[in-house]
Amino acid sequence: MTVTSTFVAFLCVYLIPGMNWATGFLIGAIVSPPDAAAATSITRGLKLPKRVVQILEGESLVNDASGLTLYRFAVMAIAAGGFVWSQAIVSFAWIVVGGVLVGSALGYALVKGFRFLRDPEIEVLSTFLVSYLSYFLAEEMHASGVLATVASGLILGWPAPELFNATSRIRGFAVWQTVVLFINAMIFLLIGLQIPVALEGLGGYPAGLLSWWCAMILIGVIAIRFVWVFPATYLPRMLSRRIRKAEPHPDWRSVSVVAWTGLRGVVSLAAALALPLETERGLPFPYRNLILLITFAVIVGTLLIQGLSLRLVVRWLGLPQDRSSEEEVLNARIHTTEIVLQHVVEMQENGQCTGSALHRVRRFYEDPLTDLKARLEVETGIDTPESPRDFQSLAEQKIWWKLAQVERAAIVELRKQHKIGDEVLHEMERDIDLLEARITPKH
Repeated sequence: MTVTSTFVAFLCVYLIPGMNWATGFLIGAIVSPPDAAAATSITRGLKLPKRVVQILEGESLVNDASGLTLYRFAVMAIAAGGFVWSQAIVSFAWIVVGGVLVGSALGYALVKGFRFLRDPEIEVLSTFLVSYLSYFLAEEMHASGVLATVASGLILGWPAPELFNATSRIRGFAVWQTVVLFINAMIFLLIGLQIPVALEGLGGYPAGLLSWWCAMILIGVIAIRFVWVFPATYLPRMLSRRIRKAEPHPDWRSVSVVAWTGLRGVVSLAAALALPLETERGLPFPYRNLILLITFAVIVGTLLIQGLSLRLVVRWLGLPQDRSSEEEVLNARIHTTEIVLQHVVEMQENGQCTGSALHRVRRFYEDPLTDLKARLEVETGIDTPESPRDFQSLAEQKIWWKLAQVERAAIVELRKQHKIGDEVLHEMERDIDLLEARITPKH
């Protein structure tokens, strides 16, 4: 992100007459964060290596926070009309450290106080509250609200499988998906309304010159990613023996896919739209209309050029399909099913599960277990086993309830032992949630 921001700043200062470095870095900070949602939606189904997917998803989280922190710093410098380097370094350090501390504290407080929340609506609302409270409290303390939000989310995300029940998780997922879709739609709508105004404000510039600037910055954003991705991948391996022993040698084809998957999206749009209209002196914010146009051009250009060609690039490189995620899911399902069946045997010995309920429960787990082991041998796709159509008695409901808790505890333990990742955890967790949501035992 730093390399991209610096290179874009250089291009802007070199190409655009009168533009200073602060404004150049502002443009660089806006267009540098990649959009993980756009990349993963396009790569879904390609069965890319797991490491590639993790990098694409993880870099967005880090780059969004660091890019928006640099963005805020640049806006402050431009709005104030300049800055002193010694003060700037101290201010930047507080922006980063303060934001992380505030977010971590609020996330930790919610985790500790979560047991007092008994209502699913309140639990879902608490996730919104901690996000926005982290942001606004950090901003009030002149720290980074974005870093605070990221920190609170990370602190809350790790114990979330044990904090939320099935109903809260199902409702929360639906609510957050709807909110994200609405926000994305609104941001793209707003930028669409802003572009005609920005073009009108740029009427003094020849259309050819504006197109040239946008094209050069777009090409620079795409090219510089190749320049830094390969050294960032291989240079640490050359310098560190520990890295060479811990990780396999990266395939150049996988690195090429990471370098090509540099799509920009909603984060850059939101940052551009959030630019103030005036500086602290009451003057129009410099180059605001041009920044909006460049941002829009980079987003559309990366989505069209890189997004539409990504599948072709993957096929052209001949990147082998990675089935490790499927194998991870299958192993996790086999492990948890075996644990549940052991618990069923214990319940049978204690007289807690007998008769038709025992027969139904054992068939629900034993039949899929045989199928899962067969699929693991032939490395085929994964089908979720069907849930029982109904529960014939209150006693049987209680049995299913207990077994759902056993299965949930088993997958959480696998995640704690780093034997499965969050993606597998959430996939299996959703199956358990859907089963558990149908069970309403009365104690």
